[in-house]
Amino acid sequence: GMGGLGKTTLAKTIFNKIFRQFEAFYFIENIREESEKSGGLNDMRQKLSHALLGDIHPNIGFTFPSERLSSKKVLIVLDDVW
Repeated sequence: GMGGLGKTTLAKTIFNKIFRQFEAFYFIENIREESEKSGGLNDMRQKLSHALLGDIHPNIGFTFPSERLSSKKVLIVLDDVW
């Protein structure tokens, strides 16, 4: 949708109200900007892996091991995806 309508604010508000219901959670803001930086998508993948699985230096490619996530209730919000 058009910028300035409050989509991010609404997403953050809902996220902050419900994240405690999940074992792992992550709100990724400004994906478009972050992906354009050096190491962008790979860095974001590592941060997500750390948030969800506790991996400090994940070396798992671009997919998460399903056996480690299959028993977790997770919440992931991706903001500013194009």
